[in-house]
Amino acid sequence: MAFTPLLNHDDLQRWRACSRRFWLHRRGGPAAAPSQPSATGAARTLRDADETAEAAVVHGPGLQAALRASFPHADLIAAPGTPAEWAAAVQQTLDCLDSDRVAPEGWAILGACLTSDDRAQVRIDVLTCGEQGLRLFKVRYATVGDEVDVDAVALWVHAAARCGLRVQSAGLLLVDTGFIYPGHGCYAGLFREVDLAPVLGSRPVAAWLSAMRTCDRGPEPPATPGAQCTQSGGCEFASHCQAGEPASSLPAPDPQASLDIVGRELAAELRQEGHADLRSVALQRLGNLRHRRAARAIQQGGPVLEPAVAALMQALPYPRHHLRFDTIGFAVPLWAGTRPYQVLPFQWTCGVQSAAGQWARQGFLADADGGDPRRAFALTLLQALGSAGPVLAYNAGFERSRLRELAQQFDDLASALDAVQARIVDLFQLARAHYYHPVMAGSWSFKSISRAVAPDVPVARLEDVQASSAQAAFAHSLQRSLDGAVRQQLRAALQAHGQRETEVLRRIAALFEAADAAATAGRG
Repeated sequence: MAFTPLLNHDDLQRWRACSRRFWLHRRGGPAAAPSQPSATGAARTLRDADETAEAAVVHGPGLQAALRASFPHADLIAAPGTPAEWAAAVQQTLDCLDSDRVAPEGWAILGACLTSDDRAQVRIDVLTCGEQGLRLFKVRYATVGDEVDVDAVALWVHAAARCGLRVQSAGLLLVDTGFIYPGHGCYAGLFREVDLAPVLGSRPVAAWLSAMRTCDRGPEPPATPGAQCTQSGGCEFASHCQAGEPASSLPAPDPQASLDIVGRELAAELRQEGHADLRSVALQRLGNLRHRRAARAIQQGGPVLEPAVAALMQALPYPRHHLRFDTIGFAVPLWAGTRPYQVLPFQWTCGVQSAAGQWARQGFLADADGGDPRRAFALTLLQALGSAGPVLAYNAGFERSRLRELAQQFDDLASALDAVQARIVDLFQLARAHYYHPVMAGSWSFKSISRAVAPDVPVARLEDVQASSAQAAFAHSLQRSLDGAVRQQLRAALQAHGQRETEVLRRIAALFEAADAAATAGRG
């Protein structure tokens, strides 16, 4: 008799989002991405970092040490892949639970595997002993959980109960931001427990599993396109669903001319007036000068640069320092005295331009063996910037905040670091007040203006190292077991990344300084 594959948390997550996605995935449907087991808790390894407004947060090289600190006597069950490995992992879990030994304090099973009699298959992050039964936890290297976490824990509790196990409590292990890492791998206290008992009752897992099996046996279910198609990286079957939708006779909206560029409220008014995008809106209708500049650039099909910015740039003395910082915030702190998610600088890059037009690059990049890099970061930066000349940055509140934090950390450097803050010129503010290019699509972010002033300079990704960001590349470079040649490749890519960003700053400054000449040429 042939059996369909068991139902796991990934199946549940897909089914909760879209029954068609679940159905197609179970059949290896069209354009299906290779299935990978969920990397949660003890099984999780370092992933590419996600960027936030100020810094990327990555798990950090201390990931496994952090969990081991909370459960020093844990039994680890390797993540199974094949059915035979699953059977062995389930047996290993049961053997650990059936052992006659007295579980010592700090004992747990990390990655406990269970298969229930209603064909659910789960791998539990942490399964440990309580006074009245087992305690079950999902590990999140984050400060809060989400609905997907609650669903996962509910499925784990259901499977454990069907296997005859007595579950005393179930919850999440979340990162405590009040934790200060003392060093030497002492991560005890990093996690805080959150009890999910009050919300688990709202998850009818048995009914869900029954509905999933019915869906799995039936024909392809219908689906209505919505937010679920783009959440969590997007659906791998989006093209399949779009192929079944009737073709629209309306042209696709142009994001570079979107009414939303001028704000949602005004955009709603303009739509009511019959406008589809900014190309038909009279400039006099827009009271905000920045919005009017954007609409003018869109309507003329090219950038608008106000000549008044040239005088502001020409007044800046030399040498000019074009400065970019890269920072990281580890969920599991790496350096003694730091907290989870603390924004820590690890690289600065500076391009220095002389009055004669000569261009020199300088920089600092922390290494795996240097410990907390902040003091070396500050000292080398002060030496490179000297005491004279403007410091050009983009969205400079970020650099100012980091300098202020360094000044608070190192009293002996505070006055010099404060003096650097006073020299900063924010090109972001000049851009918002004087410049717009249609390719910016309503955004003045560094990446957006880079597309406008330096389209040939790739700043979004690090080439050749398969890293989604500078933070991901740096975190990877800190792995102790990393091959030396790979580490050097990552460091070279990070340094090149910083140099590209300072090149963009140089081009912004040059463009703005020549604005009056460009305006004169245009009138001629």
